[in-house]
Amino acid sequence: MMRALVERLLPCLVVFVCASAHAADPATKPKLTSDKPPELLLEIDSPANGAVIGDPMGAAFVSGKALALFGEYQTFDIVFVVDTSDSTAAPSGADVDGDGVIGVRRGEKFLSILGRVLPLPNSDKGDSILAAEVAGVRVLLEQLDPRTTRVGLVAFSGDNDALTPDAYTEVPLTTDYQKVASGLDALFRRGPKGMTNMVAAVNLATIELLGSQSAYSTKRDGAKRVIMFLTDGQPTLPLENSQLQNAKMAIQQAVRAAKLDVRIDTFAIGEDALSEPVVVVEMARVTSGVFTPVKNPKDVRAIFEDVNFSDIEKLEVRNKTSGVPATELISNADGSFSALVEMKEGENLIEAFARSTDGTQGRREIKVKFLSGAEAQALSPRMVAQRNRLLENRLLDLQRRRLEIQTDADEDVRRDLQVEIEKEREEARAAAEKMRKEIELSVERSEKREKESAEPAP
Repeated sequence: MMRALVERLLPCLVVFVCASAHAADPATKPKLTSDKPPELLLEIDSPANGAVIGDPMGAAFVSGKALALFGEYQTFDIVFVVDTSDSTAAPSGADVDGDGVIGVRRGEKFLSILGRVLPLPNSDKGDSILAAEVAGVRVLLEQLDPRTTRVGLVAFSGDNDALTPDAYTEVPLTTDYQKVASGLDALFRRGPKGMTNMVAAVNLATIELLGSQSAYSTKRDGAKRVIMFLTDGQPTLPLENSQLQNAKMAIQQAVRAAKLDVRIDTFAIGEDALSEPVVVVEMARVTSGVFTPVKNPKDVRAIFEDVNFSDIEKLEVRNKTSGVPATELISNADGSFSALVEMKEGENLIEAFARSTDGTQGRREIKVKFLSGAEAQALSPRMVAQRNRLLENRLLDLQRRRLEIQTDADEDVRRDLQVEIEKEREEARAAAEKMRKEIELSVERSEKREKESAEPAP
């Protein structure tokens, strides 16, 4: 009973204190998202305009940023919130760890239907749902730019011990992505355990984004605050055996986060999370975030490759002089991009084109002189990593051609996945709408009972 009271009141108190502190000091008040149309930020960082470059392969490495700015946002603070409850020990259905063997429930094939119900051990924890969650976060982490984006990591589960936290900060917000990678390693080594307290998870992530007194993270004004929330289940805490009340409390916590200008993107992983998805659907809706259903946990990695909160729907880079588009182009979640563009000897005009989700368009051009004997571009370590990634993609493309695998096949697979996601998203929204009404009715009945019990007996 004491635990229920603490878990129910503490998030409200902490967030209320944070909100009051911000409201009291105009200088630290969060900047709310502007209702005005976005301003399109489109920049080419490398090579510099007028640069003279060379390259043995005859290509220029082009990097920059394409971002739709709402208000004054140019930086991001992102907290990954990862579900580590017992259920994430289940097999994901994919060879996540790349050992050539896909993990399964031990003995499942001998137990028929019971094999899918009983809590059988996973034959390869490296292929678990938790492993897929961690792999997805790593994919997105590789896309982010530490110059503009801080990243933090929160893990959550839950138990019956009121003295232990159900959510904890694994890594405070930082631009040192190696710390985040190490935090993911530590999180995975500890493994799945316990129940699912979404209220505690959202509350703690919000505290870290605000940089309040109880946070490990430092405050940064002017950044766009985003929670990337991954879960494979339903909220089973802070109140045991009270699913509707837990759902209501989790959604209320998201509403508080929205008032503090925090966006929540939710990822419901697996059939259990999608069976009654009202919480993850509503958490995204009330914070102007994106809800993404992941019916098959094995698709987590591929889905995270397409995550985008830059509000850019189209990006193109080409050599305008020759009319040839970039041979390889990577657009990252935070708006940073990189490309390989084939050069002609002499003057080349490189063009970047971007279109935001509201239809705003922009173009940027730079002039570059390419000489086969000139020095190669000077690249930062991060640019070298991005260039290597582009070269790896090029190699994969060449291998596909040798094997006569058409690019259209890959596009069809990705398109089919997007169609499936949209279908699951609509079904989840419909289910969420139905359950939302049940929650409202449950609350009304509860309030009516409380009112009747409070009235004096005749």
